Amino acid sequence: MLSITMPKAVWMLLLVLIINITFLLLYFKEMKLTTFDPVYAASIGIPVVFLHYGFMTTISFTTVAAFDSVGAILAVAMLIGPAATSYLISKTIKQMFIYSMLFGASASVIGYYLAKLWDTSIAGMMATTVGVLFVVH
Repeated sequence: MLSITMPKAVWMLLLVLIINITFLLLYFKEMKLTTFDPVYAASIGIPVVFLHYGFMTTISFTTVAAFDSVGAILAVAMLIGPAATSYLISKTIKQMFIYSMLFGASASVIGYYLAKLWDTSIAGMMATTVGVLFVVH
């Protein structure tokens, strides 16, 4: 029987990914409304405080898991860079999510291969690639 062992960080990040996707799928419309008009959301009965702290909890889970697995530089770069870059070119929140995922994934792949090519730090090169994508867009 073939046994595949993965590092503990991979399992932890997979769990965080599942939590984030579940939260987003369950509360996407409510999160959009409470983010842009919390007074109206509260007036129609949406639990604004619950959604705020739920969102902050998912961000905290993601940040702690990322710090543990990839380090502070890459975690901060990947939290800020793709979202800021996608904000520059998006017209809707859905576009922003999609562009942010694409920028994050492409910066990871490009940064990894450039780091291997130039024999430099992988995390540093990924963070640099995020910065270059931001400046280019």
